[in-house]
Amino acid sequence: MKKIITFIFLSLIYLSIQAQKPQLTYPKGYFLFPINPNQQNYLAGGMGDLRPDHFHAGIDIKTQGREGLPVHATGDGYISEVRVQTSGYGNVVFITHPNGFVSVYGHLKTFAEPLASYIRKKRLESQTFEIKLNPKPEEFEVARGQIIGLSGNTGGSAGPHLHFEIRDVLNNILNPLNFGFSEIKDDFPPIFQQLIIKTLGTNARINGEFGKQLFYPVKNASNTYTLNNQIVANGELGLELLAVDKMNGTNNSNGLSCVELLVDGVEQYYSHLEQFPNDVSHDINVHNDYAIEQTQGLRFQKLFQDNGNLSLQIYKPSITKGKIKITDGKTHQITIKIWDSFENGAVLNFTIKGEKKEPSLMVSPNTLPLVISQSLEDNTLIIKARNLKTINSVASLKFAKSIIDLPINYVKNNEAVYLWDLKKSLPDSIKIDGFSKATNLRKVIIPNIDYAFESDILNINFEYKSLYDTLYLQTEQIGNNLTIGEVTVPLKENIEVTYTPDIQIIIPDKTSVYHIFRNSKSFLKTNWSGNKASFSTKRLGDFTVLIDTIAPKANMIQKTPDNIRVRIGDNLSGIKSFKAFVNNTYILTDYDAKSSSLWSVKSDSTQKFYGKLRIELEDNQGNKSAFETNIDSVKTVAKPIIKKAIKTKKDEPKNRRPSPKIRAERPKRKHR
Repeated sequence: MKKIITFIFLSLIYLSIQAQKPQLTYPKGYFLFPINPNQQNYLAGGMGDLRPDHFHAGIDIKTQGREGLPVHATGDGYISEVRVQTSGYGNVVFITHPNGFVSVYGHLKTFAEPLASYIRKKRLESQTFEIKLNPKPEEFEVARGQIIGLSGNTGGSAGPHLHFEIRDVLNNILNPLNFGFSEIKDDFPPIFQQLIIKTLGTNARINGEFGKQLFYPVKNASNTYTLNNQIVANGELGLELLAVDKMNGTNNSNGLSCVELLVDGVEQYYSHLEQFPNDVSHDINVHNDYAIEQTQGLRFQKLFQDNGNLSLQIYKPSITKGKIKITDGKTHQITIKIWDSFENGAVLNFTIKGEKKEPSLMVSPNTLPLVISQSLEDNTLIIKARNLKTINSVASLKFAKSIIDLPINYVKNNEAVYLWDLKKSLPDSIKIDGFSKATNLRKVIIPNIDYAFESDILNINFEYKSLYDTLYLQTEQIGNNLTIGEVTVPLKENIEVTYTPDIQIIIPDKTSVYHIFRNSKSFLKTNWSGNKASFSTKRLGDFTVLIDTIAPKANMIQKTPDNIRVRIGDNLSGIKSFKAFVNNTYILTDYDAKSSSLWSVKSDSTQKFYGKLRIELEDNQGNKSAFETNIDSVKTVAKPIIKKAIKTKKDEPKNRRPSPKIRAERPKRKHR
């Protein structure tokens, strides 16, 4: 009954919303800061920071660039979950508190006793490195301020720090800074860095062009920002923002808490990353401009809700959803306001003039070879052609039963641009000045339904939750290389693929499909049926088939009765598992993927490692290896290398004078 009352109480708390900036009610002063409480601390990351494939949950607390700082339980409660992981949070502890909140402590170096012994015992029983455990409430009760472990750098951490979260009873991630921790100070406003204005339809233009245009906000003396550019536009537009927040005493760049967009003083968009459900964190890929992140590594957040952005509940309801429509000849005032978690704010003001800019529709013909390129932007096929043969060559789009001639939409730098709305139909090919180019567009895949694409060599199953938005599927196969869509389009969930490479597979049990992006090759577990490969992927783009017959390798770094340390690695598919034995008895080992290091963990303080050591390794392709050596009971000390001494003048004692004969043989010093 008490739990039900607590649940109802917290639910009512989270329904309390203010009109302008919604804020939840927090029990300030209830929780203790987990690192160096009651002292000034600094953050390496904030709540909701934009990270690859996820919103950052909670805060990252700096630990002076080192490991081993005591980590305190933020409140009374019990340890409800612990994990040891290769990636993610590494060594992590979850504490459930009497008020229903759950605190999370990630990247720990070690766990405190008796929890550490409990985890070692469970890992020994299962003979595994990674483990997830859920102790009973009465097994590990903790008191506010109790040390639960030491800070570290385990898992996916990029440097020593403590990852700290507070979650509610519904597993929503909350901003810990809203609980009133005085250890963190911030009186610096966020900083505008870059702004993109983007067309959202084939009829929209910015300064006479379709696509994205980049602008750099300029800071004024009044601590506001503006754009020193004249912007002429018409049609439906979307804004995308690159901005960061700074804090006292650190050079780190963190994310924003709130963003508001107003057009002519009327709010069109408002987002607040005060809290979000843990299971929608990956939806950052539709909150951000995923294409720019994949190609440039920059995380622009959209100031509008895309059609596929349905799960994130961080936006205030809006009829326009942030999309700006410019359909008149008036000048419109655009205002963007941004805040951090401490209510420090900054403002950007600029204007957009609603006007159609008449573009040039003619080029200067030349005799150079014709060059045709194509790309997709949302629902639009963009065709660009250089070296046209006439001043106004058309682009003929061939469909299954018809041909449509597209006139030039506009010309830039003597390059003709043609635009086609893919919502109408998918063209098979493009023909300009007698030169044809296949579009490789196969099918329109609609989200929120199950769909199977089938061809002679390729089958793709899209489950109802695989896509965020409509996908205009492109495929191409050359040899053992396969392209499915574009890497710039995000998937919400995995798709299942079966295809037949245009090569004979000789060793199927050592052959797999890999996703190729830039210079990285990501292994995908592949099942073979004859010459057909079946695999699952959460990324579109380029794939290839590779053979891996080389087993993992191990290099000894240290071996003593008290410590074993080995560097392990694999050439292609990656390490799948590792085990260590001394005299055929399994011993615990920890692993750090960042340094490829494997080291021994004593089951108790008295354990010694004597005798025959064997390290068993297996990669993801099933290649196995065993590294063996002996650990002597006496520590071996390398003997110094003794070389025969060669006497030189430097070796002679200072008070020893050479013999008269030697003095006579020396050349006399010249006087100057």
